[in-house]
Amino acid sequence: MKILWQNVVEVGAARIYTLLVGTAVILLTARILGPERQGIIAAAIAWASLFANFAGLSLGQVAHYRIQTRKNQDWLPSIFGGLLFFAMGSTVVAQIVAYALYHLTRGELFKNISAPVLIIAFTLLPLIIWEQYSSNLLAAVGRLRHYNTAQYIGRSFWIISTIVLLVIFDMGVKGALIAQVLGQAIVVLIGTLALLKAAPNGLQFKIDEIKEMLKGSAKLHFNTVSAFLLAQASILMLNHFGSKTEVGWFQLAFQTVIMLLIVPQAASIVLFSKMSEVGPNKLWPEQKKIILQVLGVILFLCVLAYFAAPIIIPFAVGPEFLPTVQVFRLLLPIIIGMSLAQLMTPQWIGRGVFLPTTIATSIVAAVNIAANAILIPKYGMMGAVWAALFSYLGVAVLVQTYFAWWCEKKYKKTLEEKII
Repeated sequence: MKILWQNVVEVGAARIYTLLVGTAVILLTARILGPERQGIIAAAIAWASLFANFAGLSLGQVAHYRIQTRKNQDWLPSIFGGLLFFAMGSTVVAQIVAYALYHLTRGELFKNISAPVLIIAFTLLPLIIWEQYSSNLLAAVGRLRHYNTAQYIGRSFWIISTIVLLVIFDMGVKGALIAQVLGQAIVVLIGTLALLKAAPNGLQFKIDEIKEMLKGSAKLHFNTVSAFLLAQASILMLNHFGSKTEVGWFQLAFQTVIMLLIVPQAASIVLFSKMSEVGPNKLWPEQKKIILQVLGVILFLCVLAYFAAPIIIPFAVGPEFLPTVQVFRLLLPIIIGMSLAQLMTPQWIGRGVFLPTTIATSIVAAVNIAANAILIPKYGMMGAVWAALFSYLGVAVLVQTYFAWWCEKKYKKTLEEKII
């Protein structure tokens, strides 16, 4: 348990730095560009992330399950090679689809975000996909420190580039997006170099491995897409039905809430790494304790954040973002559902229960999208808030609690069989 928490602290520190930089960049761009242009940046990145999540096919997570089934084999060359093949191919397809949709709808689908802005934002697409893949591989081969280092260097370059391009060169929305692309590219480059060193015999492109990953993707991918829509549907629908200013307010509040997800995310990465050694069932007793401890930390942080928000947010971004304080406070409870889902993810993936997790997440996402569709046109930004609360704090918590009970039942059954 002590070693697990040491790893959580190391990974958590890198995640904290990443989220702090991300939040600092949002605060900087919000203060310089204002709510409307901040909303344009948020919407453009949301679209790029949406395409990346569709195109990524959830293969980073599928790879973890494949590693479990090939634990005693030299799995890295073929899985690494297969993921690289998919990353390149899916990027090309996604870019073509995005280009076609923009021209067929004359930009209306993207709510008139300009073509140059979208082109820069979509440069992030392959970088997002490959970071998803490489981070999972780095965790599986015990190279988490390399990934941590990549985050420190890449995110530092991101904020420095943002300052240079916005403050010195006054490049506006385009400058903010270019800075993010540069920072993300550095993270991906460092992680990839570490993986190449871990695979001295080179990469392999095995058709059988690619087929097996596609089978896993067919069961799991809709879950990843649903999870993304659950997180981003509010921003995309606000961009469609509301104003860019509301998008800016809501995105800042949502991103600030997400900062509290640092500890669960770090714990999840470490649990994935540990699971590669012992398997999901043996890990469960330790994982239960980690889950309870992390949720306790989250509740404490929520209380602090509630009282600090009215002071910190207006000071950081100015009086134009004062409505963000109320939105942030109302959104705080969703972090419970998000944390529980993050902490249970290693069990869902490690046990290979792809179809059930896809169904569960799809239900939560469908509820969220339906609630947004009903509430946003009528209540605007506050409709998005109520939809998020109902989805994350209500439905998501019920689903994850049930799965935790199921994992406990499976673990106890295993113990009984050993005794017999």
